[in-house]
Amino acid sequence: MIDDEQVSRHEAVIASLSDLRIGLEQVYRGPPDYSDSGRLPRMIDAVPEPVAAAIETLPASLHAPVRRWFARLADSESLEGVKESLAAPLVRLVACSDYAANVVLREWQWLKTQAAEFDEPPSLFDLHEFAASIAASDEPVETVKGELRQFRHRYMLHVLWRELSGRVHVAETLRALSDLADSLLDAAARYSERQQTERFGSVRDADGDVVPIVILGMGKLGGWELNFSSDIDIIFLYPNAGSSDGERSLSAQEYFTRQARSIVALLDEVTAEGFVFRIDTRLRPFGDSGPAVVSFAALESYLLQHGRTWERYAYVKARVVGPKPSRRIVKELDEELIRPFVYRRYLDFGVFESLREMQALIATEVERRDLAMNIKRGPGGIREIEFIVQSLQLVRGGARPELQRRELLDVLPKLAGPRGLTAATTDDLRDAYCFLRRLENFLQALRDQQTHEIPDSVDDCARIALAMGYVDWNALAADLDRHRRLVAEHFNSIAFRAAESDSDDRLRQRFFEAWERNASIQRWRELFSDEGYPDSLELATLLNEFRNAPQTLQVDATASTRLDQFVPDLLVVCRKSMHPLRALRRTLAIAEKILRRSAYLALLNENRAATKSVVRLCENSRYIAEQLARHPMLLDELLDPRLYSYEISRADLEAELNERRQHCDDADSEAQMETLAQFQRGSMFRIAVADFSGSLPIMKISDALTELAETVLNRALDFAWQELTRDHGVPEYEENGCRKAAGFGVIGYGKLGGIELSYGSDLDLVFLHDSKGERQRTSGEKPLDNAVFFSRLVRRLVHYLTTQTGSGSLYEVDMRLRPDGRSGLLVTNIDAFERYQDENAWTWEHQALLRVRPVAGSAAIADEFARIRLETLSNRVRRDTLRADVAGMRRRMRDELDRSNSDWFDLKQGQGGIADIEFLVQFLVLANAKTHPDVMRYSDNIRQLETLGETDCLDYACAARLQDIYRAYRLRLHRLVLEELEARVPATEFRSEREFVQATWIAELGETDG
Repeated sequence: MIDDEQVSRHEAVIASLSDLRIGLEQVYRGPPDYSDSGRLPRMIDAVPEPVAAAIETLPASLHAPVRRWFARLADSESLEGVKESLAAPLVRLVACSDYAANVVLREWQWLKTQAAEFDEPPSLFDLHEFAASIAASDEPVETVKGELRQFRHRYMLHVLWRELSGRVHVAETLRALSDLADSLLDAAARYSERQQTERFGSVRDADGDVVPIVILGMGKLGGWELNFSSDIDIIFLYPNAGSSDGERSLSAQEYFTRQARSIVALLDEVTAEGFVFRIDTRLRPFGDSGPAVVSFAALESYLLQHGRTWERYAYVKARVVGPKPSRRIVKELDEELIRPFVYRRYLDFGVFESLREMQALIATEVERRDLAMNIKRGPGGIREIEFIVQSLQLVRGGARPELQRRELLDVLPKLAGPRGLTAATTDDLRDAYCFLRRLENFLQALRDQQTHEIPDSVDDCARIALAMGYVDWNALAADLDRHRRLVAEHFNSIAFRAAESDSDDRLRQRFFEAWERNASIQRWRELFSDEGYPDSLELATLLNEFRNAPQTLQVDATASTRLDQFVPDLLVVCRKSMHPLRALRRTLAIAEKILRRSAYLALLNENRAATKSVVRLCENSRYIAEQLARHPMLLDELLDPRLYSYEISRADLEAELNERRQHCDDADSEAQMETLAQFQRGSMFRIAVADFSGSLPIMKISDALTELAETVLNRALDFAWQELTRDHGVPEYEENGCRKAAGFGVIGYGKLGGIELSYGSDLDLVFLHDSKGERQRTSGEKPLDNAVFFSRLVRRLVHYLTTQTGSGSLYEVDMRLRPDGRSGLLVTNIDAFERYQDENAWTWEHQALLRVRPVAGSAAIADEFARIRLETLSNRVRRDTLRADVAGMRRRMRDELDRSNSDWFDLKQGQGGIADIEFLVQFLVLANAKTHPDVMRYSDNIRQLETLGETDCLDYACAARLQDIYRAYRLRLHRLVLEELEARVPATEFRSEREFVQATWIAELGETDG
C-alpha cells in the first residue's frame, strides 16, 4: 500500500523523473512587439535581400511576423552586410522561438561576431573559464547575477541555433544544456563560498580537514539529459560534521544552509534579465519538511530507514555536480551510500509492483489535469520510456554493473537481449525518446517556458513543425501519434504483464481464498479433490505444513504479499503436471529458500511462464530443483527464450565470460572468482535444461560441459598467473647463454581428457613445465625459483577452482594421476614426465594416457606432450602382458565398485556396462597403436571406437554397435544424475546390450574377466 507520506511527496518524485513542475515564468515578459505599424513599410523595405529570400522559405503564416521582427531590429541596428550564411539560420531562429528573438534583439552585436562559431558545439573550455571568472569575481551579487543570466542566454542561443540546423543529434543538446547547469552551479557555489569564507572562515572537521559542500544532481541533470527550460533537481550535502574557523563560528549545518540559500538565489531568482535555472530541492530527505542541507550520515540513515522504491528510481541518475570534491568523497557518496540503496545484488523484480503503484497515481493525475496532449506525462510520453528503462535498471543493475549508468540512451541498448527487451523494442523506444525530447526542447524554446503541452495555437504548431523539419503540423502529428502509441504498448506490456487474466482465474481465486484464510488440511483436501488433483491428502498435508512453517509465518509484509500471489499460481500450474505432488514438493522447497529474498518470488509473479518452467523442470529433475534452491539467481535463466534450444560453443562461452568480466576490477580476485562462479553455474544450468528437454544429444551435452570446464579452467589459470607475475615476474631459464621464458601446461585426464564430463564430475589434472638449464627463476623485483613459482601457481589455481564462493565452488580437482601419485611433485618437468613414462609407468597409466588432452597453458608444452603421448603409446606399452594387465585391473575394479545385484544393474561398473566398454577400447587401442597409429588420434571413446572400426582393428559393425550402446548408457546415466539418483537401473534393462558387450569382451580378450 502507498501511505500518506508517499502521496504527499509524489509531486516531488515526478518532478525528478518527469519534470512535473508547475508555475512557469517567462523570462522576457512575452513575445516581441511587432506592432509598430506606423514605420512598418519603411522598415520592411530595409530588410536585406538574403533575409527576404530566407523569409520566403517559411510557411506563409510566418512571413509577416518575422518581417516585423526584422523591421524592429533595423530600427536600432544596421542590417547591412547580413550574409546568406547568417540570414537563413537567423530567420529560422526568429520564426521558431520568441525567446531567441528577444535575446538576439539584446545581443545583436555579439551575435554578428559569434555566429560563425556556432558551427561547433559550445566549448567546455569557455564554460569552465567563465565559471572560474565568476568564482574569482569581487563584483557585488547583483552584478554577478546579471553576468550569469547573460551568459546563460548567449549559451542557450548557441545551443538552439545548432538544434535548429537539423544536423545535431538531440543527445548533444541535452549534454550541452546539462554541462551549462553543471558549470553555473560550480560558479555560483564557488562565488558564494568566497563570500562565506570572508565572514565565517571554512568548515573543518575533527581532523582539521576542510569540509566542502557537495551538490547532488538528480533527474535529468544527473543523467546529462537536461531539456531547454528544465528545473534542476539538486540535493545539498556535506560529508562530515564540523564548524567554521572564522571569527564567528558556525556549525556545518548552519554554514552550508546559508551557502545553499545563496546558490539558489544566484541562479533561481527572476530579475530584469530573467533567471538562470529554476532549482528544486524537494527530493532531499523528508522533502520540504526536511533540512535544506544534510550530512552524508543523515542521508545514509534516511535511505536505510525510510528510502522507498520510488526514491530508488530518483537516485538512479544521481551524480555529484557543481564544485567537485575529492575522489574519496565522491566514491564514498556514490559507492557506499547511493549505489547500495539503488541496486540490489540479486534480481529485483519487485520493482514492477512499485512501478504499477506509481503509474496508478500518475494516471489519476493525468486524468484529473487532462494531460492527454502532454508529451511528458501523457500516455506514451517521455516519462513512460524513462520508467521502462529505470525499472529494468533496478531489476538487473545489481547483477549487471554495465546497467548502472545514468544516461538513458547509453543504457537502453544494453537492455536488449534474450532476458530483456527485444532489439525492435529498444529501437522503438530510442527513436521515440529522441523524437519526444527534441519536440520537448522546441516547445520550451518557444518562450523559455517549462511546458510539455502541444500548443492550441495554429501558428505555434506551424512554428514547431518548422523547427522539427516537417512540411506541416499534420505530418509531425502523425509521427507523434505513432511514437506515443508504440511507447504506450511497450510500457503496458512490460509494467502489466503479470496482470493478464486467463481461464484459470476462477481456480486461482479459490486457492487464494483458502491460502489467505489458512485453510485446514481437510479443506485443502476437499479443494484438491473437487478439482481432480491426484494425491489430494498428501498435497493438502504438504501445503498446510508449508503454510504454517516458522519460516513462512515470520516473513515480512512484502514477502507475505508476494507469497499470497505466488502460491495460488503455483497450485494452478501443478494441476497440469504429470506428478503434481512431486512438482509441488520440489517447487515449495525453492520457495522456502527464497522467502528471505522475496524479489525472486516477484520474478516468478511477474513472469507466469517462468513459474510454469520452474514447475516443469522440478517435476522432471531433482538436480535442477536442487540447483534452483541452492542458487536462486538461476531463476533469471528461465527468462531466456533460448533456454530449451540451447547450443553452446567455446566462442559463445568466451564471449559471455568476457562480457561479465568487463566490469570487474582485475585486482579484485574475490570479485573475479565470484563472477566466474556465477558464469559457470548459469552455463551448467542451461546445459542441464537443454539436456532434460532433449534438445541436445548426449554427446553434445558432454561436449558442452567439457567446453565449459576448459573455459573456466583457462580463466582461473589467467587469474592465478596474473597475480603471481604481478609480484614476481615471469619464470625464465638460461640455456646456451640465452634467457628463455618457461612454459606451463595443464593436461586433462579422465572425463575431461575424454570430453565426457558430466554434472559434478571431478577434473583430473596433471601440471607440467619446461623450465631447465641454469638460473631458473622469475624476472620480477621479488624473484622466485621457478619450481617454487610453479608450485604456488598450481596451489593458487586449485584454490580458485575448489574454494566455496557465494555461488558455490567451481570443480573438485583430482591430481592423483600425476607421476608417483600423491607422493609426486604437484608440477612436473616435462622431461621428467617423459622419463617416468619410459621407465616407471604401469599399464593402467598407459590406459589413462589414452584419455588425455592439453586443456590450458603453453602451446609449446601442449605440442611436446602430444609427442610424448604418441611415443609412449607406440613404443613403451608392455604388449606381452597387456591382455592380463587390462583384464586383471578390470576385475579388481569390479570387485571393489560394482553395486549390481539380482534386481539392479550398475551402469558404470556392472558386467557389460560402461567401464567394460572403456577397458575394451583401451585394450584394443594399446594393442594396435604401434601398427595402426590412427587409433591414438583421439582421446574420447566414441571416436576411438570409430577409428578401431575404420582400421579393421575391430569389426566395423561391432564398433558401431558398441558406440550406440555407449551412448545409450551415457544418456540413461545423465537422466539419473539429473534426478540425483544412483547410477543403477533395474536388472531387466539393457539385457541385450550387456550381453553384446560381454560377448565382445570374450571375443577380444579371450576371457570373461571373472
